[in-house]
Amino acid sequence: MAATKIAQAKASFYSTISAFLTFLRRPRLTDPPYENVASKIAAGFWLFILSLVITMGFGVLALPFMLMAKAAPGDQLQQVLTQSLPSIVVSMILLGPLIEEIIFRGWLTGTWRSFAGSALFLAVVFGGAPLMTKFFGGPLIVKQLILAGLGLVTIWMLAPIDRGTRVTGYERAFPFLFWGQGIVFGVLHYHNVAAGSAIISLLSTLPLIACGWLWGYARIALGMNGAVMVHAAYNVPVAFGMIVLMMMHPA
Repeated sequence: MAATKIAQAKASFYSTISAFLTFLRRPRLTDPPYENVASKIAAGFWLFILSLVITMGFGVLALPFMLMAKAAPGDQLQQVLTQSLPSIVVSMILLGPLIEEIIFRGWLTGTWRSFAGSALFLAVVFGGAPLMTKFFGGPLIVKQLILAGLGLVTIWMLAPIDRGTRVTGYERAFPFLFWGQGIVFGVLHYHNVAAGSAIISLLSTLPLIACGWLWGYARIALGMNGAVMVHAAYNVPVAFGMIVLMMMHPA
């Protein structure tokens, strides 16, 4: 029985990785390849594992340079890590993955609904944040949860966002948009580590480019919920590591 389960897990792993690599070589908009919840969960798990393995691999390469440069979290991460522990958890494991997936990949299916839903979500969250700060004096974690909830309601109003007419010419442009979103996602995170070293910046950016492509594939193959969940799961050990790194380099 155990041998059968191991064989099934290996087959699921190889199938998921093979499907991702095939998609990466030739990105195209197709119907989701996973027909049931169990296969989606398995694919999401293996994409999460692959995200961690890639990050750890580059982390091992970067470690000697980080130690020499006394690398520490960048300013933006330091600001997050000065919050209370519950707010850090919500920021890095709930709100952060949700906002980033919608910014970089919410629209990736190319439907008018996906573009409109992503735009409305971002308008509510980023437009509502200063209003919440001005008129609501409650705890930060409550503000974060309210903004996330309001943003999700706006997307729900347009659900299902991946059905309907696509933007004209989107299929032709899709491969470039897919590769581009991953590159932009990684490059915009180069400041996560403050070290003043081009090597460290490169080694900390490349795995996030790969993750951008992995989660982009998850967006197409598993849907918006699947991409957010894979990203959120990835951020759990990352958040723990950042907290430890922050304790090693107190302000």
